[in-house]
Amino acid sequence: MSIDPSLLLPLGWSNEFHRQLTLEQLESLRPARVIGVAQDHYRVATGSGEHIATLAGRLRHGHGESLTRPTVGDWVLLEQDAPLIVERLEPRTLLLRRGAGGSAPQAIAANVDVMLIVSGLDAEFNLHRIERYLVVAAEAGVTPVVLLTKADLCPTAEPALAAVRQRLPAAGAVFAFDARQAPLTELLAPWLTAGNTLVVAGSSGVGKSTLINNLSGSALQSTQATRRDAKGRHTTTARTLIPLAGGACIIDIPGMREVGLPPSAGAVDAHFHTLHELAAHCRFADCRHEEEPGCAVRTAAERGELDEDEWQHYRKLLAEERHNIAAHERHQQERIFGRMVRAVKKEKERQGRR
Repeated sequence: MSIDPSLLLPLGWSNEFHRQLTLEQLESLRPARVIGVAQDHYRVATGSGEHIATLAGRLRHGHGESLTRPTVGDWVLLEQDAPLIVERLEPRTLLLRRGAGGSAPQAIAANVDVMLIVSGLDAEFNLHRIERYLVVAAEAGVTPVVLLTKADLCPTAEPALAAVRQRLPAAGAVFAFDARQAPLTELLAPWLTAGNTLVVAGSSGVGKSTLINNLSGSALQSTQATRRDAKGRHTTTARTLIPLAGGACIIDIPGMREVGLPPSAGAVDAHFHTLHELAAHCRFADCRHEEEPGCAVRTAAERGELDEDEWQHYRKLLAEERHNIAAHERHQQERIFGRMVRAVKKEKERQGRR
């Protein structure tokens, strides 16, 4: 079987994925992109249609880590004559966060190029929450674009825009607008190029669904008014990938009020690159920037050379990252030990039956 790229390109297919396929896979399997995830099945698109697919037993039971399972945005291989997922292709990028109530990393979306971080200019605006999303984007190597919605409710958006600009990497951008009125395809044209995949992230009620409807030109996602206390209502309940007319794809995910950092070393430093470069001049390579002598970062902070709020948030996020890594490693060790205990117990029971 030969793959028809014209069918797959509108879904984000590229040579990077094609090169992962063996000759045997090219002849016997068909590529598809995961466009929706449910508890026991996946919605996938092949370019010629959509299907409800399930995981092959090897993928469903063969891995303890949830990150090995497909997530929205992933490319997978299906059996030729059945909607059965037998392989997951290596993703270009993978957005992660700490799973709710646990230490394990949780996949948000795969093969993403741009992260649209949406925040309202009402009482919902929180610079530190936005910065958490920026850390998640930096860890994955994804371009962040911050969108400040509900500009009609704010007398002036400039203070918020200025605050976000100070925290953005060079490749990032920030805009303020009213998603119900402003046509966004022109504004976001540099990131809506054919083949690109964008993910829309933010708390509930900030206007993510309105944004997607604006970009698609139709009411694909339902919307609801925000509560009086600025807390949003969940209108998106599942992660969904939507192809857009210009050849880009956009992923809508449920609102996240808390953005736990993934247990991945270097995510915080990847975003706070200026502070990370300064840390290279610390006396000790493992300096925690607390009480150690010869700390270049703390010295710069004491001299007033660093933004105090940025410095304190960096310290907080770095401590959280280290805690999450230690907790995840401890959990992994406990799982390994548990498997060993169960194996020994099973072997003893087997010998006792002889």
